[in-house]
Amino acid sequence: MSASNSPIPTNTEPKHWLIRIGDGENFALSLQHNIWGISSKNTLYQYFINNVKHDDKLWFIKNKSNGQAIAVATYLSHKIRKDENLADISLTDDEISWSRNGKEWESCDTEVYYTELYGLQNCELYTHIVSPLIIREYNEKCQVNLPLEYKYITCSF
Repeated sequence: MSASNSPIPTNTEPKHWLIRIGDGENFALSLQHNIWGISSKNTLYQYFINNVKHDDKLWFIKNKSNGQAIAVATYLSHKIRKDENLADISLTDDEISWSRNGKEWESCDTEVYYTELYGLQNCELYTHIVSPLIIREYNEKCQVNLPLEYKYITCSF
């Protein structure tokens, strides 16, 4: 086999992302739509938007909970919401019943779609990440091996 015909090795393992969801109320309201809202104006979200790939794992972390993961899902896609073109918005905040309490929610301009959601509220899965960072890529600072936990959760060994 010549060098030009040799397969190019690819890393097919999904990345794992930790996403803070405030108190979880708006997250619960959006479950039936498999959607979450983020702000592309935040540099951490820009990093996420530029680097997330189909099939990456999204770990939803409740604030002020010692980093408790309350759900995990598989990333599908995202799209920018534009007020001037309602066709770009799949559902309005009112249709999803999102509360707009607080400055951070009012600036959500990107819809993140996911599938294969697993609720983890009763699992007591604590990442112990208490940083105020809104989103982060999984790394060694997390005290839970999220890729391994995901395999346990989905029984996909």
